[in-house]
Amino acid sequence: MVLSDPFSPLGQQYSPDQIAFLRAVVAGDEPFLTPEFVAAAAQEVVLYHGKRSVEELRPLRPMIFTRAWASLNAARATRPRASDRVDMARTDVTSLRREIPYSYFFAVDDSTIRHRQFDGDTSQEMTRAAFLMADAVTVLPYDPQRDRVLVIEQFRFGPYARGDAHPWMLEPIAGRVDAGEGTEATARREGEEEAGVKIGALHKVAEYYPSSGAITEYVTSYIGICDLPDGITQTGGGLEEEHEDIASYLLSYDRLMEMCDAGQLDVGPLYLSALWLSRHRDRLKREAGL
Repeated sequence: MVLSDPFSPLGQQYSPDQIAFLRAVVAGDEPFLTPEFVAAAAQEVVLYHGKRSVEELRPLRPMIFTRAWASLNAARATRPRASDRVDMARTDVTSLRREIPYSYFFAVDDSTIRHRQFDGDTSQEMTRAAFLMADAVTVLPYDPQRDRVLVIEQFRFGPYARGDAHPWMLEPIAGRVDAGEGTEATARREGEEEAGVKIGALHKVAEYYPSSGAITEYVTSYIGICDLPDGITQTGGGLEEEHEDIASYLLSYDRLMEMCDAGQLDVGPLYLSALWLSRHRDRLKREAGL
């Protein structure tokens, strides 16, 4: 069976030199390298043509791929949208210039744009920057039988860079969505990697931008039904190659809500998941036969 070349549909959009560069950076045997995915990756990679070498970029393929996968998922637009909102879309934005001056684990988009305004006029040209990230998943394991959750704690460079005196954050289990991966698969994988737990049924809390003014990260949060017996917590969790050092803790539902009310949960997804659990806990317990 002869497979079609995923780079050939780009011939009308990019020059032969650009496509050759894209192919040298991106080509591989990953099953998700479809024409649609390659087109998404090209939006970043072609910007490096003439500025960065193939040898420099090949090691960055996993990070480039997670951003391309996020872009592809954004275009599919699965987030619910109320019908009574103003109908403005991506097509109401004009891109005048785009550069990516920094790219490693994350990347920075530096662009000049204009867009349609609510009054129907067009805005003035404006320069904006965004922190390009992978999509992410959080999952808060909940045991309805024992009525408790498992949370993790780890060092986070973001709070440290801000100057926070205590840059170890209490969080739900979390991780990036790898290229070719669905959000539920990410939740289950991260449960085992970060805390050594097997997640059962997943209940979606929400999918959302945690800070839409400056970062592209798009988070899907879940409550994951889980067996959480005594002794399941650990220290030293996570992947060694990612330099993770993760501790896990069991909290009763009442203790979780006490900490929520006291402002002690540190991060938005944990507050959001705790509040969702407070609204749906009775249903989850009924579904567990309790």
